[in-house]
Amino acid sequence: MIFNNLASYFKKQVEPKEWPVLIWSFLYFVFLLTGYFILRPIREEMGVTAGPENYGWLFLSTFIVMLLLQPVYGRIVSRYSRKQFIPLVYGFFGVLIFLLWLAFNLIGKESVVLARVFFVFVSVYNLFIVSIFWSFMADVYNKEQGKRLFGVIAAGGSTGGIMGGLITSQLVYLTGTINLLLISLFFLILCIFAVFKVRKFAIESEVNKEAPLGGSPVEGMKLMLGSKFLQQIAIMTVISVIIGSIFYYLQGQYVSQFYPERDQRTFVFANINTATNFLTLFFQLILTPFLLQKFKVHQILGIYPTMMILALLLFGFMPVLYVVLGAITLQRSGAYGIMKPPADWLFTGLPDNIKYKFKNFLDTVVYRGGDVFAQLVFVKTVVTFSKDLRILAIIGACLCVIWLWNAITVGKLAAKEFEKYASVT
Repeated sequence: MIFNNLASYFKKQVEPKEWPVLIWSFLYFVFLLTGYFILRPIREEMGVTAGPENYGWLFLSTFIVMLLLQPVYGRIVSRYSRKQFIPLVYGFFGVLIFLLWLAFNLIGKESVVLARVFFVFVSVYNLFIVSIFWSFMADVYNKEQGKRLFGVIAAGGSTGGIMGGLITSQLVYLTGTINLLLISLFFLILCIFAVFKVRKFAIESEVNKEAPLGGSPVEGMKLMLGSKFLQQIAIMTVISVIIGSIFYYLQGQYVSQFYPERDQRTFVFANINTATNFLTLFFQLILTPFLLQKFKVHQILGIYPTMMILALLLFGFMPVLYVVLGAITLQRSGAYGIMKPPADWLFTGLPDNIKYKFKNFLDTVVYRGGDVFAQLVFVKTVVTFSKDLRILAIIGACLCVIWLWNAITVGKLAAKEFEKYASVT
């Protein structure tokens, strides 16, 4: 029965001539996120090696590197089409992964300096590879195809996330943490192969494949300053980042305390990622579509902050390891599976300049700047005045109450914005 339903669904959604490019697009995303989710638990482990108290400086370094690379990246994409430069970008990152593996083996696997460098590298790597992927998909498929096929392709990302976590947890004790970099590199090479396959099929696309990426952070900031709605979205993003940073700090403190060995920590982080991706997939495929059909957007936006209030209060009463690990799994899966779909939906009824220019500003400056503020200012200030991590959790719960009001406000303002722009058009 289930297989018949799936067959019927794909028959309606996918035209026969689209299958080859869809399969390769799906595999492309699987390979890409499998490789990344092999690196991610290693990054988390490197963060613990560098010291949870240094998270703020690591995120500040990531933010600075990102700002330095943005103009270079912008110049590249303005001169070359994505089908030309994507294999080169992935090849460049592949060389860096190999050089980092080599450096760890030559300088020392316990090097704190290399751990910090690796943490920043993977953080920047994540920003670019996913952005590049979806930009390329926008060139390969037209708008009508995207509505039908992007959900299937996105499932490839969740599949890759699960595979990456499982590969890491199963192999880390066999290969050691550092040698997992070579396995991630293997999947990046598969990615490059998939890019060439997708590029070959994309020749017939009606979309202008040569179009450069758009969106200026400065222009996005101007749009935000002139709109109460966009300001509330920015506030919602910053509070979300702060709450995520609280859980991230708690995770680092507890994992470093209970798991002294590097491979143990990598194993734990890999299992967290696997559980997160399974739960995210459940939210994306079953819970959130149901919520979007049955409830108003402001009600749905209020669910995730409410969950975080309960999770932080639970830690306040039971500050134990498994509460922290369970809470951060819920926080990450809820962020991608419950909060992100309606948050992205907010932009569907807005003009293109807001969709691209403000969204770019939101995803780079606001989000990454929020990371820096959260770890370097907010968390650091709280833990400096009180070593009791329950205080950090209680303050986070109070902030979530503000976030809940903010999220509901965003949803209600969105309805007004949609009406305004619909009347203009």
